[in-house]
Formats: sequence, structure tokens, C-alpha cells
Amino acid sequence: MSADRERRERPSASSERAGRPDGTETSPTGLFRSIVAEADEGVLVLGPDGRAAYANPAAEFLLGYGREELTREMFGLARAANLRAATVNVVSRDGQVRVVDLRVEPLPTPAGSLVLRMTDVTGYHREVVDAREQVRRRDEFLAMLSHEVRNPFAAIRYAAQVLARDDLDRDSRRATVEVLDRQFRHLARILDDLLDMTRVSRGKLEIVREPAELTRIVRDAIDEALPLIESRGHRLCVRFPEGEIRLVGDATRLGQVVVNLLNNAAKFTPEGGNLDVEVIVNRDLGQAIVRVGDDGPGIAPELLPNVFEPFIQGEQSMARDLGGLGIGLALAREIIRLHGGTIEADAESEAKGTTFTFRLPTTRQNHGDGDADGDGQETGLGSAALVPRRKILVVEDQTDVRRLLRRLLEMDGHEVIEASDGPGGLSAILEHRPDIALLDIGLPGLDGYEVARRARQDERGRSVRLIALTGYGLPRDVQEARNAGFDGHLVKPLNYPDLARILAEGDGS
Repeated sequence: MSADRERRERPSASSERAGRPDGTETSPTGLFRSIVAEADEGVLVLGPDGRAAYANPAAEFLLGYGREELTREMFGLARAANLRAATVNVVSRDGQVRVVDLRVEPLPTPAGSLVLRMTDVTGYHREVVDAREQVRRRDEFLAMLSHEVRNPFAAIRYAAQVLARDDLDRDSRRATVEVLDRQFRHLARILDDLLDMTRVSRGKLEIVREPAELTRIVRDAIDEALPLIESRGHRLCVRFPEGEIRLVGDATRLGQVVVNLLNNAAKFTPEGGNLDVEVIVNRDLGQAIVRVGDDGPGIAPELLPNVFEPFIQGEQSMARDLGGLGIGLALAREIIRLHGGTIEADAESEAKGTTFTFRLPTTRQNHGDGDADGDGQETGLGSAALVPRRKILVVEDQTDVRRLLRRLLEMDGHEVIEASDGPGGLSAILEHRPDIALLDIGLPGLDGYEVARRARQDERGRSVRLIALTGYGLPRDVQEARNAGFDGHLVKPLNYPDLARILAEGDGS
């Protein structure tokens, strides 16, 4: 209850004066009562025998008793005049527990009298408890994040040391490169989750609304999660309805939800367990249902109500073999909400596993010719073998990133020019007229948007194909790049096969 509301609901001080013949107080005792009657803090006056002789309206409100009842009450503090201050819990008549700062002060007359001053600090203490809980969860999250990134970094460092060996055979080199690529993807997923969680906390997570097919989304998510499932020896049962399930939404985001649920099920189910994925469609209600279940240990009852809150996790061992940052389910809830759906967790007991169910609205027309069969599988980093030779400008202020990207491009036969800032990039575009310019957005001197705008204003820069490199990939970021004059948009960390496909294209974007 707010302080303003509390003040409105307390008995008014004027009610104390209503029974007086002239409505005024002139004696010292009367002046005292007039002053404390308007106070926000509760005031009790105890006589030498420990009984309350006076209670102001604020004290009546805090304790839930009328003045007549309080003035007959024995408080037993007559010998506690040395108790100058304390914080105590006060239980009012209606059962509410309030935290009260209590101060006890002696009164000169009559001898042995005390005044008890009570300030309701319940709201403050709740805020303190909440703040401490947030700090605890933040510290646990930072510890989890540190653990999650140390392992990939260790693997990357070891891989770099292996690749530096002169006696490395071809198979070992390929295996080491696969480790690097796998760990890169793991770190990229952590980074994406952190950025998404920041967007969720600010209410700025966005989805792309376009026609999509749900069974295809779920199948692709299963393929992505399958390596973890197989590594833990789980048995996976999948059930799909006949026909297609059409909806309007963000296929990438929805796939992210299913992958997260499957990864959680695989991590928290003991090896050799059972996982279950079921997709159901109710065409009459225009609703699709996806269930992901397991027969693992389940969710503790005390965690179940808050399982979709960020940074909520059950107890783990020091090894943290289950991993995770505790933000995946919070992201899943927000993604499903943005699609107009709902998600819930069901755990009958800690011994029967957990089932996550989400529901999504479907379109009325749930049929069609199906999607083209393009699985988009990447066969490796050398997928640019047939790309025509291009003159390429790389504008990037991070030296290591710029030089490694140049080396990759030159290994594929391209002629590469470098620039490390915005003005240098603009000069290189106008002077060398490359076929393609890869422009970082966060550049010193001039940012990438301004470089693109100025290049398009000059006849020499209008034919250059400009590709933005940025850490931001929301639809509005893509549109901002287009408005500045870019022909394409790539999100950091750069996936080289994506760049290779752009380089293989013609002059169109």
C-alpha cells in the first residue's frame, strides 16, 4: 500500500478534536496531541505502568486497533527506556506484517512515562530485499557467464597452438578447424542471447512477420539440437500431423525457441533418457501446439512459478556440466508472446520430467505447395571456390579482424584493399572504385553510414556495391543501412560462407 493511500485511509486527526467543546487545544498536553495527531509516524504514549495512555491515528492504522482498545493495552516497555531504537515486525489485527522502525524516548512527566514512535518502513525493506536478490542473481549470472565463455576460449587457444605446429597433418588440421568453427558458433549464440535479453528488458525485441511453415521450423530446430541429443545417448520421439501448418511469424525466432527447449531437455535429462516432440494443429480453432517433454528430474516446485524469469536456475554442481545462462526460457516466453501465443511449463512431480508447451495462432489457409527443398547445409569454410575474382575494399578499424578477412579473401583469389577508418574508406572507394566495399559501421572519423551517403553523392562511388558489416541485425538496422545507400547487410561476427554467397552474386543486392 502506498504512503499516500495509507494517509488517506487512516483516521483523520479532526476526528480526535470532534468531541471537544471548542475544537481547540491550549494545554501542553493538548498541544502535544494536536501536533502528533497529524504526524505520519505512529505515536504511543505509555504510562509508568506500561499501559498505553494515548495513540495517534497513524498508530491506530499500523496496529489495526482503535484508540479505546490501545489505551487499555499493556505494552510492557516501562523498564525499557534504554531501548532507544530498533527495527521490529508488527502484526496488525488483519494479519498484515509490517516492518517498523521503533524509537523509545522517556517523557519528563509523569515519571516513568515513555513515548513510542513508529515509522512504517515496510516498502523500504522490501526494496532492500529485492535489491539484494537482484545483486545475488547478477553475481550468479556473471559467474555462469564467466564459466560459459572460458571453455570456448580455452578450446580456441588450444586450437591456435595446434595450427601453429609445422608437423600438423591434413586430418588434424581439418578437425582443429571444426573445433574453432564449433566454438565460434557457441560464443556467437551466447552473445546473441545476451543481446536479445537486453532487448527484452528494454521492450525492444523485434520479430519479422512473414509467411512460415511450423513443421519445417521444428524439423530444422531438431536437426540443430540433434548433436547434443545424440552425444547424451537420448532417444527422441517426434510426432507431426499430416499436411502443413501455416502461420505468420519469424521462423528464425521460433526455431530459437524450439532449439532452446530441446537443448534444455537434453542437458537436464540423464544420459540415455527419453525426449519427446509433438506438433498438433487444431484447424477449427486456428491454433498450433508444440510440446517438448523429457523424463528427466523435473523442475523443483519452488522454481516452477518463476521458471520463465531471467537468470532462474536450479542447483548445479561446481562442475556446472549442465551449463546455460538462465535466460533461454525468458527469451522463449517473449518470442512466443510477440507471436500472439502462450507458453507454459508442466511438471507433475520432480520425478516425472518436464513438458513445455507453446501455442501459436495459425493462418486460415493451411495448405500449399510446400517450401522449396533447400537445406542450406554448409560444407565448410572453403565454399567460395567458384566465386569470380573481385576487387574488394575492406574498411575495418580492428587490425586483426581486417587482416584475417583480407587473408581469407586473397586465398579465394580476390584483390583486396584495406582502410582502417571512415575517411580512408571513402577515399579508397572514390580512388580505387572497387567492385565491392565491405564497410564496418562503427568507424573512427566517419561512421559507415556517412561513408555510404557521401560515396553515393559522388559519381565515382555510385557503381560500387556497398555491404554493411555491423553488430546490429534488427529490421530497423537493415533499413537504416538501406537508407544510407548500402546494397547488403551482414551481421558480426561474420559468417564467411554468407559473404561468399554475396561475392558470388552479380551486381544486384
